[in-house]
Amino acid sequence: GFSKSFLGSIDPELNEHYLWHGTGPTEAQGIASKGFDMEQAGSSRGALFGRGLYFAESCLKADEYVRPDDKGLYPLILCRVTLGNVNYCDAEDPWELRESLRVSCRAGAGGHHSVLGDREKVRQTFREFVVFDGHQAYPEYVVWYSRR
Repeated sequence: GFSKSFLGSIDPELNEHYLWHGTGPTEAQGIASKGFDMEQAGSSRGALFGRGLYFAESCLKADEYVRPDDKGLYPLILCRVTLGNVNYCDAEDPWELRESLRVSCRAGAGGHHSVLGDREKVRQTFREFVVFDGHQAYPEYVVWYSRR
């Protein structure tokens, strides 16, 4: 399986996993109440693997994208994400591939449902998981935390 986190796989048949999503407080509340909005996908912090919804196995990676509320609390969303057939990408500079990666995940186009950007392999950081259909991600929990 793709997930190495302690959370593991939810449904191996669908390749569904618990993954983290970092965002701001207003966005977290909107996602929790209405789900993910693909119109907002990739709009705040770039889209290295294409304009989609980005998730991580590591809450440390997701923490890079959070912003605090007025009380200094940060939101992380723990999501159920259906990865399906994954398009694996370990390109050192995937920027030029981003459109073809997105297209490979369109219905009937390339037979893939998500992209795994293996930044752990090429940059010794974290793996990123990207889906291009909001129905593949369910925001199950919003975790609010403070930093010391």
